[in-house]
Amino acid sequence: MKISSFHPFIILLLLTFTFNQLYAQNEGLALWNSISVEKKITKKLSVSLSGQARIVENVSYAQTYIGEIGLSYKFLKNFEISGNYRYTERRKNETKEFKSRHRFYADLSYERKLGFLKFENRLRYQSQFKDNDGETDFDTSYLRNKLEISYPNKSKFTPYISGDIFYEIGAKIDQIRPKAGISYKFNKHHAVDVSVFSNVDLVGTESSGAIIGLGYKFKF
Repeated sequence: MKISSFHPFIILLLLTFTFNQLYAQNEGLALWNSISVEKKITKKLSVSLSGQARIVENVSYAQTYIGEIGLSYKFLKNFEISGNYRYTERRKNETKEFKSRHRFYADLSYERKLGFLKFENRLRYQSQFKDNDGETDFDTSYLRNKLEISYPNKSKFTPYISGDIFYEIGAKIDQIRPKAGISYKFNKHHAVDVSVFSNVDLVGTESSGAIIGLGYKFKF
């Protein structure tokens, strides 16, 4: 039997194992839903728009709503650069009012296929501002580096694993985000993604429980 004929079963086991481990470490389950649209302007230039809702505390209440817009440009053979703006409405718990945040970030991505695996490295700089009683104050700036390994194949399923490292500029590495997931491409326009991950706090005790990610993407 070829690997491509049973790999969805393997990745399902991986997702199940990852979920069980994360849930056992921290009580609570979160669901991050996202929808994104990408439009090609030229062969190398594209614009994207996305929305996200994050539901936390065993999927009991919506904590965060996010809207993003970005512009990306592919250059050389395997490189892409992008600039993005994110608007966020977030509350600490279900009894608190929403507070707004503004994030600007830029990505430099490199991808390459080696053998039957595809490697992608994304370096991100992000700077965030938050609403503080009607005044917009500087929050934090981060450098983030994410490495993703995926298995593209002849089927419509593409499993992957990734790790995202968060470095607070001027301070230290304070968080990592391990993830395992699988994407399904219906055709060249429509795709969905299912993943399990966690935010691991390296300096405190605020590590999240298991987070399930559900995403839909439309490209045209």
